[in-house]
Amino acid sequence: MTPNPSLSPGRLVLMAGSATLVGIGLGRFAYAALLPGVIAAGWLNEADAGYVGAANLLGYLVGAVLASRVSRWFGPTRVIKASVLLVGLGFLASAWAAPVWWFSLWRFVAGVTGAFLMVIAPSLIASQLPESMRKRGTTWIFAGVGLGVLFSATLVPLLITQGLALAWVGLAAACVVPTLLVWRAWPAMPTVAEAPANGNGAGILLIMLYAAYLMDAVGFVPHTVFWVDYLERYREFGTWAAAGQWAVFAFGAISGPFLAGAAARRLGWHWTLIGALSCKGLAVMMPMLLPGLAVVTLSSFVVGAMIPAMVAGTMGRVAELVPAHRATHAWGRATALFAVGQAGAAYAMATLYAHPNGGPLIFEIGGTVLLCAALVVFCSGFLARRAGT
Repeated sequence: MTPNPSLSPGRLVLMAGSATLVGIGLGRFAYAALLPGVIAAGWLNEADAGYVGAANLLGYLVGAVLASRVSRWFGPTRVIKASVLLVGLGFLASAWAAPVWWFSLWRFVAGVTGAFLMVIAPSLIASQLPESMRKRGTTWIFAGVGLGVLFSATLVPLLITQGLALAWVGLAAACVVPTLLVWRAWPAMPTVAEAPANGNGAGILLIMLYAAYLMDAVGFVPHTVFWVDYLERYREFGTWAAAGQWAVFAFGAISGPFLAGAAARRLGWHWTLIGALSCKGLAVMMPMLLPGLAVVTLSSFVVGAMIPAMVAGTMGRVAELVPAHRATHAWGRATALFAVGQAGAAYAMATLYAHPNGGPLIFEIGGTVLLCAALVVFCSGFLARRAGT
């Protein structure tokens, strides 16, 4: 797609950042802060609450698979605007003690729309950024994820003491400003025409990158679904202390894109991914091996930071491996495989988590898989040197 000179880089980043804030920062991550309150209020039991969270990840899988096709059918602007509206509507629809299927439905919708926003918006906007700003701008886009997590970390504990329903309504209200920004700032943009694959010698590197990103999804689940509840139930944190760790996670998520961008400018996306996966794997496992508040806090910050860093890093590496006209398609495929990993891991870990002593086990599994993913990316470097990629 030819860049539109009427759109300033700042406006482009604001457009995509607002989309990731609503779709992922709120639509995806806010439920983790709500999870203990949902269980304590008796709206859902522990197993059902875990399965409701997993429904969001299943929706993310469906959305990632369909995103490119839906964008071609209806146009990216319509899909993006409808998606941000549906996320807020889902929060409002969940503000009562409904059956499990009702919560699962709206978490599923939030997953589908979150995937649409993650696949379509960043790649579309990145293609519009000037080449000189593309690496920096790509990372800034994902700062919206951290801002959304920060909103949920501060809003939910404040509102949940006044009632669980008010917390859901408050999250819907938090969607209003970024939704207005998307609707006012986002112009009509044509769909990017995807060309067929060509033999550019990077096929095996893409496969290895996809595999590592899928494995990253497994390690992504413990902190993003179970972390707050784990701290309350297994580490005896109070509600505010556990929410404070989610706020630390949020500050990490805000910092992560900028850390990734700085690393990428000095080391390149390949080594940035290796470092992100290694740090994330160690941070997920660390609280299971070492005691103390400092370890828990470091884990919250590092995992929070490495989540958007991995998204930005994977998207940046994809852009290095494929021609520009195939970038959206390749990024959509990577997102779909990530969704497969996180949905499968979420359902499996929800089952493990419901068993006695299952909490520490899911973090040990997640950390180990992340370190294996770092090894996969490291090994791909040998092939990259042979291919000159």
